[in-house]
Amino acid sequence: MPAIFAASEGHSWAVPFVADAQKLWAQEGLDVSNLAFTSGRLSAEAVLAGKADFATTTDSVVALAALQGHKIKVFAEFANSSTQMLVAARRDQGITQPSDLRGKRFATMFGTAGHYFVNRYLRLHGLTPKDVTVINLRPPEMISALAQGSIDAFAWDWWAAEDAAKVEGKGNVQVLSSAGIDKVFQSHFVLVTNEQTAQAKPQVLEAAVRALIGAEQQLAADPEKGAQILAARTRGSIESSRNGLARNATRVQLAPRLLDDLVLGGQWAITEKLAQDNAADLRALYRQVIDTRALRAVAPERVQLA
Repeated sequence: MPAIFAASEGHSWAVPFVADAQKLWAQEGLDVSNLAFTSGRLSAEAVLAGKADFATTTDSVVALAALQGHKIKVFAEFANSSTQMLVAARRDQGITQPSDLRGKRFATMFGTAGHYFVNRYLRLHGLTPKDVTVINLRPPEMISALAQGSIDAFAWDWWAAEDAAKVEGKGNVQVLSSAGIDKVFQSHFVLVTNEQTAQAKPQVLEAAVRALIGAEQQLAADPEKGAQILAARTRGSIESSRNGLARNATRVQLAPRLLDDLVLGGQWAITEKLAQDNAADLRALYRQVIDTRALRAVAPERVQLA
């Protein structure tokens, strides 16, 4: 069965990367073609535009897309984390702790998990997005902008934050504390499709789920092999890949916290005026977004939603 997979970059996507490297898609009868994107928002957009059958993205992207009326469907979560996102900031701008971000230029990529993380991180430390100037940048631009001093801080994945601290090279950039973030933020890494594909190609989605479960099992059995695959895919070091894997809780599932966090993400998007309040019951809206059919057909015990 031919299938087009829109893949994001970074350590968050280890499970589908293992499925790809270990030819698990093919073992499940899928002839997969890959499209590469720099963020989960862009890969999700490829699915919504009908350019891919399924894609990796995050729950915050899903929350916003559904509010905007897009027919997006989550059919599997494969990992989650509270520490994949970090904040890098310049010491020479007086930022040594999170509260020092007040009044600073703070970059992320709008409409992504990083954008949602900014909101949750600031609120954890008694601030709001109105207390900073939030700037929209793509991930590669964040590190260079921070090094050049055109921004004071950015929020993106831990790899980018730690890379910024090393690349800047003058001791001016540090990674701020993420203590307590698990209480207010968890990013869910999911496979999504569009409504048409969910209806027309159930066998493709079921095969993708089986491949993900196989990758999960391989990662559990041989995490060092997983780190090697991740290092090759991200062009990073084995050490950084081990770190990235350690930050994730890996399990293919559809569980209640995913729904809870979609609701929080929707409330954030409405508050930040990224989407209009459509007066819908957000919990009912997002329950419709989560399509349990593929996972229920393959491994019903992994579906924990009513």
